[in-house]
Amino acid sequence: MKSYNTLLAKATIAFIMGIMLYPYTRLSLFWCCILIGFFYGIAGVFHSCIYKNKKWTIPFGISILALFLLLGIGNTILKNPLNKESHYTNHNDHNTHTYLFSVVEKLKSSPYHDKYIVQLKKSDSTQINGKALLSVQKDSIQNMLTVGHWYYTRTSLKELPNIKNPYQFEYGNYLKRKHIYGQFSIKNNELFKGDKITTNIYTAAIRFRESVLLKLKRHPFTKQQLTIIQALLLGQKQDIDRTLSNQYANAGMMHILAVSGLHVGIILLILRFMTSLISNRKLRWLRSGMIIGLLWGFAFITGLSPSVLRAVTMFSFLEFGACLGGKRRTHDALLFSAFILLVIDPSLIYQVGFQLSYLAVIAILWIQPWLYSFYRPKYYVITKLWGVITVSIAAQIGVLPLSIFYFHQFPGLFLISNVVVLPFLGIILSIGILVVILSYFSILPDILAIIYGKIINLLNKFISWIASKETFVFDHLSLSLNNVLLVYALIISLIYVLKKYQYKRMILFLLLCAITLSIQLYQRSEVDNSHLTIFHKYKETLIGIYASDSLVIYTDTTNSAYQNDSRIEAYKNRFGLDTFHIRNMQNYFSFKHQKTLVIDSLGVYKIKNVQPDYILLRQSPDINLERLIALYPEVSIIADGSNYKSDITRWKTTCHQLKIPFHSTYEKGFFMIE
Repeated sequence: MKSYNTLLAKATIAFIMGIMLYPYTRLSLFWCCILIGFFYGIAGVFHSCIYKNKKWTIPFGISILALFLLLGIGNTILKNPLNKESHYTNHNDHNTHTYLFSVVEKLKSSPYHDKYIVQLKKSDSTQINGKALLSVQKDSIQNMLTVGHWYYTRTSLKELPNIKNPYQFEYGNYLKRKHIYGQFSIKNNELFKGDKITTNIYTAAIRFRESVLLKLKRHPFTKQQLTIIQALLLGQKQDIDRTLSNQYANAGMMHILAVSGLHVGIILLILRFMTSLISNRKLRWLRSGMIIGLLWGFAFITGLSPSVLRAVTMFSFLEFGACLGGKRRTHDALLFSAFILLVIDPSLIYQVGFQLSYLAVIAILWIQPWLYSFYRPKYYVITKLWGVITVSIAAQIGVLPLSIFYFHQFPGLFLISNVVVLPFLGIILSIGILVVILSYFSILPDILAIIYGKIINLLNKFISWIASKETFVFDHLSLSLNNVLLVYALIISLIYVLKKYQYKRMILFLLLCAITLSIQLYQRSEVDNSHLTIFHKYKETLIGIYASDSLVIYTDTTNSAYQNDSRIEAYKNRFGLDTFHIRNMQNYFSFKHQKTLVIDSLGVYKIKNVQPDYILLRQSPDINLERLIALYPEVSIIADGSNYKSDITRWKTTCHQLKIPFHSTYEKGFFMIE
């Protein structure tokens, strides 16, 4: 007997496919509704025919799948803010206007800017809506903006940033999938506070978090301890420094810093224990209602992250089903929670947390019982430890390909970290919840704060020790999206074979292995990935040549300053490189029969017997560009980030007048010769 509802699973998958197909379709809402009505009628006809002849079961199933696929498309059309006439993208002319907005969320700050997500209200006197990114330049007297408060500014609404260098994270596309399509970049003195405040349950949760943090700061916690407490208990990890964050990632324990289903599950167990006195049949509705209400309260307080939404929704369905006297069908609750959440917000399907959360739980439900069956411990402690081990392995199998795709690394010691930390996480969270509650009511004893701070320190020291074993941290791994899907197919087919050997399953697995091997051999033998890249870097020149699985960087600075440069890290992740080489900048490059002449601040460019295809201008050389072009009339001009913008503007005008191709890395990003 199947442990899940097959029709619900297929309908949910079809609904998800509809959401993902939406960007590639040109269906209007009208025609989508017509098609939904048509397939609804067809499904009804086939359903009535099933009673007479079972051969209509397959056509009925196909019509249901088509219906839910169209429902996914139609729901995405309805929820897409760009389809609303009042959305700011339908009114933005990129000129200066007076904008009124409210602050929705504070993001992690950069070295030079504080960043926020804002909800637009007005453009001059025109009512508008939609979310935008706000960057406020830091200064010494600046105060943070308050979530919920309304502000004015007079500026222009700009396009989202495009990537300036190859293989980097496409932040603009990430924001668009969260329905953010524009950005402001202003100084603090260009901002004026309004007299309105948005009040809702979301801002109330933020006020609660701010109040708790303010009161926690009155107790003897260090700054690092406070950042971990914020992440563990309040779902806020913006203030965690990069070093500590990398340590948790390298130890395979990043999931405990991002409030997730793991935290919700532990809190659910705590709540069930606390309400065990009212667990009898007459009071079961009261108990479940209290548990569900407190879980959703925790979800709001921690910021409604996708993984928390998944867990709270799933557990809510499980509690509700138990009250109705039904069996705890975890698989159906998982599927239905995904369906409901995607109906509410289709864009969740593109969020990394949502994807990893569901993949981890699916893997645990499918793989963990099978792994657990290999060994039956006799002692209670070993039984619990074996459970933690099998859950950790199953979850890691479920998220591994996608984790490599997004984060390009695999923590080899994840099992040790999980086995040591997870059994104590319930205690850490329980004490932490008590600390938060006592602190909120201003009755937290300093001795308890000191003890909890030492527990956090002990956790950090263990994570740091695990992360220090760099030999077991496999980084700079790379998988394309197609390869991710192929790896998942291999994993699924292999587990099917191992669970129950069948000839057909083995043939499928071997076929997938052959396809994977063929693709890898083709990519290595036929595809020439070698190229020369002129990077965009402010005030500096950076040229990279990738060939024969090796990367050489040419720059003016040959020290270790570029070891952690994000541009080079992106290359290492994309091509799976562990090292690269740094060389002194040259004034001439010949790559794939294409010649590039580099002219620096000295302005020297006459080289005998050289007819360049490209000329790179750097360090704002004092040259007569018209005379240079007359000497090399077939050339293309490139200007990188080491030049003054005023010079670039003048060169661009000259090239346009002379009909010479011009590329500025400030405007267009990197330039690549392949």
